[in-house]
Amino acid sequence: MYFRRLIFIFVGLIALILLFAIIFGGHKKPAPANPLKPLPDYFATDASVSFTTDGLINGDDLHRQIRITIDANSRTLDIIQGYSGRVIGTKNFYNTQDAYRVFLKAINNEAFLAKNDKSKLPANPEGQCPLGFRYIFSLDQEGGNLFNSWTSSCGPAIGNSKTALDAITSLFQNQIPNYDTLTGNVDLSATGTD
Repeated sequence: MYFRRLIFIFVGLIALILLFAIIFGGHKKPAPANPLKPLPDYFATDASVSFTTDGLINGDDLHRQIRITIDANSRTLDIIQGYSGRVIGTKNFYNTQDAYRVFLKAINNEAFLAKNDKSKLPANPEGQCPLGFRYIFSLDQEGGNLFNSWTSSCGPAIGNSKTALDAITSLFQNQIPNYDTLTGNVDLSATGTD
């Protein structure tokens, strides 16, 4: 008799717990960990967008990246050596909120934040498309990364971005006066056999 009561109490507790879970938590969808606002809404904030062209995988002394970062106050071109982010050249230009707002609308129209969430490729492009280039798109605010995606020169299937690459490349490069001159001696394709 005592054993039967114990089983009855145990089954009752399980049923009560399941009932509470269904009523108070079973139907709620979890909120996204980091909900993004529409890209143009960041124009009056400290948010920045960047576009990085990562050269082919080679030795640390040969490896180069070109990064363009745009925010409401500045437009910055960085030349980066190696794999640890060592900036070996930088050029800064002023920006305004109005110019930034228009720029954000332009890259938004070219799907800057479009991401293929079903991609089986890693979120980090390291080691991918080793004999080609990786193109990295980033939105940062208050020292943290809000969005990151990438594509590559190895074909549209190698990457998790659905961005219009040619248009985005031109839009970012057009933000930097004399871009071709400033980056003309940066060899993104250097190999040990040159």
